[in-house]
Amino acid sequence: MPITNKVYAIVAALLISLNPFSARAAGFDISVVFGGGLSGSQQAIFSQAETFWETLITGYQPGITLSGITIQAAGVNIDGAGNILGQAGPTSGVFQQGFGIATQGAMQFDSADLAVMESAGVLDEVIIHEMAHVMGFGTLWELNGLYTPGTGQYTGANALEIYKLEFDPLATFIPVELDGGPGTADGHWDEGWEGTANELMTGFLNVPAFVSATTVASFQDLGYTTIALVASVPLPAPVLMLLAGLACLGGLRLKSNRGKLGTIH
Repeated sequence: MPITNKVYAIVAALLISLNPFSARAAGFDISVVFGGGLSGSQQAIFSQAETFWETLITGYQPGITLSGITIQAAGVNIDGAGNILGQAGPTSGVFQQGFGIATQGAMQFDSADLAVMESAGVLDEVIIHEMAHVMGFGTLWELNGLYTPGTGQYTGANALEIYKLEFDPLATFIPVELDGGPGTADGHWDEGWEGTANELMTGFLNVPAFVSATTVASFQDLGYTTIALVASVPLPAPVLMLLAGLACLGGLRLKSNRGKLGTIH
């Protein structure tokens, strides 16, 4: 299901339309380099996910001299139909102004499973979710002092401030998923948030999916600047899907490479 003309957000308490092909942020660019194994329609879904995040992320915190991230995307032979569907994460980055920031990343999907995800109508949600991990969501939390594995407590100031407004005014941390095993635990928001089982960046994707203002603000904790959201960004999502580390369809899982694909220099 295409994202075009179906994404919207409440900004400064006003409901406005966000056409992802006309509202791109000038200060942040995701460059997706296709390495083969992806059909034209699948490449278009990557491009839609790219523009979705470029709409929400406007640049970097003061003093950071980066302009964006390059992501290598490909369909590759991993293990045949089922089992591991793919892998994604940052592959290199830099330290600037106290932030560890990804500058390059990789997204690889098993060529045997791509068509299944596309026909099920979930490939766009999977790619948006995984692109967030490449940019640092869940993968660079520990490096940036936002989260200690095993605690279930994300403490980044920007996201926590918005979480209090959105969900829990008395919160002292944002609950992080501790269940689901390696790749799901410690890298996603907890499924137990009040009324937020449909948040795209939990370990499980329910319908209709949305990206919370808390998720958007968490990128500020990672060194980015973002648009000022006070409510969520809904996404189209036709089926229930389990995201295990990177994503999961029908009980199958994507291999998690959070923090293992590369290094921050």
